[in-house]
Amino acid sequence: MRGRGVPMVTEVAEYGGEEVLVVSCTQLGTAYSAAQARRVVGEWVEFFASGPSGIRDLTFVSRTPKRLFAALSGQTQLQRLAVKWGDYEDLSALNELTSLRELTLKGASCVTSVEPLARLTTLNSLVVEGLRRAHDLSPLGRLRDLRSLELGGDWKSPRTAHVHSIGFLRQLTQLEDLLLHTIVADDLDYTPLLALPRLKSVRVMEVRGMNPPHASLRRMLPWSA
Repeated sequence: MRGRGVPMVTEVAEYGGEEVLVVSCTQLGTAYSAAQARRVVGEWVEFFASGPSGIRDLTFVSRTPKRLFAALSGQTQLQRLAVKWGDYEDLSALNELTSLRELTLKGASCVTSVEPLARLTTLNSLVVEGLRRAHDLSPLGRLRDLRSLELGGDWKSPRTAHVHSIGFLRQLTQLEDLLLHTIVADDLDYTPLLALPRLKSVRVMEVRGMNPPHASLRRMLPWSA
């Protein structure tokens, strides 16, 4: 949905009713005083929380604080949402965004539960980066329309993210693209990867004792570079 000419705005007053919008309303540096920066965020919080707007595709390219993330609950018309990073930990603000087709949550290191995402059953594409505290991914098994799934731990360091199991993948039979970066399944059972008939591209990290072994998975599956 995005392309050249997509406006990037800082203040609500700059929004002109576009369906595709990029917002950079934090980390404003010396251009804004501390009081002005708080005002800018406060106006966006009020705007988003007030109810549906004309925005269909929304991207945040600067830090997204908790109160701004929570205000997104009012944007039930969104079809695509991308968040670069923030200190948000509760994903329940997304509960009612049931029109979403694409969701990207980067820098999600404070998130402890992915349960709220289970309501977003129209999702075709899901990216959650920075998962370190959410160990139960089973709710994602309810996202039966997913075609693309990317889950990661800490992408900027070798730190891994431990999850109980990747058994939920067995339910995602429409998956075509799968990337599990720095994700370790504690039960070491990677056979759910073999139950995905539509896979065109897959990659997981090597883990000692994993079943099947990493080398076997690379032979049996359409491994991505």
